[in-house]
Order: sequence, then structure tokens, then C-alpha cells
Amino acid sequence: MRIARNRAVLGFLLLLSPTLFLLRVSDVSALQGGEVVIDGRVTITVEVARTAAEQAKGLSSRSSLSKGNGMLFPFDAAEHRTFWMKGMLIPLDIVWIRKGKIAAIDVNVPPPHSDEAPAVVSHVADLVLEVPAGFTQEKGISVGQTVSIGNERSSR
Repeated sequence: MRIARNRAVLGFLLLLSPTLFLLRVSDVSALQGGEVVIDGRVTITVEVARTAAEQAKGLSSRSSLSKGNGMLFPFDAAEHRTFWMKGMLIPLDIVWIRKGKIAAIDVNVPPPHSDEAPAVVSHVADLVLEVPAGFTQEKGISVGQTVSIGNERSSR
């Protein structure tokens, strides 16, 4: 009796697994896309990392990030967030956003060299934006400026 029940459960899970896989794939393909506008004048096209797995991966293993592009990490609440540069190949500016305003900026955070621990940066934020190193200085982006999010092709 127990074996038959286990087989039935296993059979159900095997039938369900393709559906779960398709749902997961559709989540991934729908996650990307949006714009961040800073101070009403600087527009950045972003990829949006919504899930814990996407946020953990972030921009790691990327060999470049074009000016005017970035990655946005949305969170449900403004809390102390910690980012580290493990697996990063490029330096970044990290913009910490709280309640629609820039709360802090870490500039030119370096990728780790093979023999050192990766840089760790941490601030209170409900959104975190990663852009190419030097971008914030080049565009005159500073603490206190307003940030708006628009044109997202998928909802949170």
C-alpha cells in the first residue's frame, strides 16, 4: 500500500515538473526590463533582478557593461543591504536608493583579484542600482537626487 502511494505521488510530481519548469522559465524571460531616471535628466536602461537567485548572480561573470545600462535590485522594504563583488569582472558604481532618493553611492567598487577577498559594500536601501564605474561622476549623480522607475515590462 505504501509503495503504491509513493509511486502515485512520484508520478504526480513527474507530471507536474514540466509545468513548474515552464513557469520558472517564463518568470526568467519576463524579469528583464525597465528604466531608471535620476534627477529627471539621466535615464538608465536596466535589467531587473527580482528573485533571490537573480540578485545573488547580479552582474557577475559579465565582461562589460555599457554606459547608460545597469542592473536594478528591488526589495520590499528599506533595510540594511550588503553587496559583495564575488565573481565580478568589472568595476561598478553602486547607487543605494531609499524612498525614491539616492541615499549613498559607492564609486568604482573593484572586482576581486584572484588572491584577495571581494569588496563588500553595505547601506540601507529599498532599491540598489549597479552601473559602470565612473558613470555617476560623469553624469553628476549625487546623494539626495530623486529616482523614478518606469517602463518596466513586467510587474514585481
